[in-house]
Amino acid sequence: MLLCACGGTRMLPRQAQGDYYYMEGLRGYHSGNYAYAQDCFKAVLKTQPQHDAALYYMGNMYYHVGDLDKALEYMTAATEADDSNYWYQLQVAQCYLGLGQSEKATAVYESLLERNPQKTDLYYDLANIYMAQRDNEKALELLGKIETLGGTTEATGFYRFSILMMQQKREEAETLMEQLVQDHASPRFFAILGDLYAESGRDSLALDNYDRAFALDPGYMPAVYGQAEVYRVRQHFDSYFEKMQLFMHNREVTAGMKVDYMEQLMQNRNFVGMFLHQVDTLFVNMRASHPKDSAVAYIYTSFLAQSGRQDAAAALLKENVSHYPQDKSAWMQYLVFHYYLQNWDSLDEAAKEAGKIFPKQADIMSLEGLALWQRQQLPEALRIFEAIIPLAAKDPSTLLQTYSFLGDLYHERGDAAKSYKAYENALKINPEQAVVLNNYAYYLSLEGKKLDKAYDMSKKAIDLEPESSTYLDTFGWILYKMGKYQEAKAVFKRVLVLGATELNAEVIDHYAEVLFALKDYDMAFIYWNQAKDKDKENKLQLEQKIAERRTQISR
Repeated sequence: MLLCACGGTRMLPRQAQGDYYYMEGLRGYHSGNYAYAQDCFKAVLKTQPQHDAALYYMGNMYYHVGDLDKALEYMTAATEADDSNYWYQLQVAQCYLGLGQSEKATAVYESLLERNPQKTDLYYDLANIYMAQRDNEKALELLGKIETLGGTTEATGFYRFSILMMQQKREEAETLMEQLVQDHASPRFFAILGDLYAESGRDSLALDNYDRAFALDPGYMPAVYGQAEVYRVRQHFDSYFEKMQLFMHNREVTAGMKVDYMEQLMQNRNFVGMFLHQVDTLFVNMRASHPKDSAVAYIYTSFLAQSGRQDAAAALLKENVSHYPQDKSAWMQYLVFHYYLQNWDSLDEAAKEAGKIFPKQADIMSLEGLALWQRQQLPEALRIFEAIIPLAAKDPSTLLQTYSFLGDLYHERGDAAKSYKAYENALKINPEQAVVLNNYAYYLSLEGKKLDKAYDMSKKAIDLEPESSTYLDTFGWILYKMGKYQEAKAVFKRVLVLGATELNAEVIDHYAEVLFALKDYDMAFIYWNQAKDKDKENKLQLEQKIAERRTQISR
């Protein structure tokens, strides 16, 4: 909101006060003090509501701060106060364009052209609108009028070329560009013609036109890029990387264009793996030319991580945070990267630091809670997740996730009542949350309680995700607890097929228990031995179980 008030005035006649406020408003406007300027212009409009200039400047200020609806309101009022003013109507058209109302903008431009047929800028603006609307015939008609006024120019030629390309008349577009490079030789046109030749496989002609572009401008980047791509297609990789290094290091090429290119390059994993050092050099040059660009930092981080340099990737994200310490998205990239690497100590430290800048932010708090959980600091983790609940009262997604975490944490601490209550709260938000259904059902089965309820929840989880070996393990274990051994065996066979070699010792132990209950003792002991080999930490416990089971058989 614009809150500053205008300074006081001496006792002046009414008209003189209006002039004073208007001049003060202009002073505030041109110095960038929009709050002061708006208050002054409002003071003018209070006594002179049809003051067109005050309305115009009010509209301009709202336009500059992005409030296009308000800007349009004031600009429209200004044109109504003075319907002959060219600039007022032009700004109305710009407001319509900004609001996506291109038909209304078109009507304003057409009206302006009718009254100002000599203003060539209007023709170009309107041609752009027609092209955006895919109304190429009207755009071409306007180009004809421009050429009638000022002759054929480089600009009109490029517009005609663009329209032909939009119409997918490639051969005509190429013929036109060949003529344009003769009539209006420029690096831009030579590079475009080179691109056209390159796209149709005429590499030699393409390189020749790129060279002609360099003759006019030795550092013309579109030609550098085009030439590099020809070398890449020809597999002249030394020349390709030489050109691309120039492209990546050039500060005039936007960071966004470079990021888009490197994202495409990264998709070719074989190429990147073969030329890892050279690709790294491209990233280094890109980073050097845009040292504070977050998008550059993020894609370079991805490359470093994929090439096994996690420490360097983390350092780069930390550097990006130092450039933008008040940017939450920069912090989240840094935090999530530590989560991805399971660097729990670093994540905890970073999340605490971010939390000081962005207090009571559920996403940051969740990451800190997860780090504490993984570090076995369960009371502290619980405290954080419990604190998130009131903060996320109107955010079902965050509430669901937090109740799910709390259910797991409470169970890990041995508080079954709170654990089940948290799961119940999660399922009230989303009754089909598979992970909650599975965990809730599994913990009930471990206690041997409410097995019918556990069965229903586990079955629902499997219906939602039928290929999850984890959920199938839970279901099989519940069937075992219910004494349905043959059904349990069938489920565990499916788990074995899905899990293959990735099965953990607990799942194998469960299957062994089922086999033992079915008196298939030889197979049961085979699987228990497999479980023992997989679980080194609990090897002694499994050996004791195996011994007890053998004793049971011998009785």
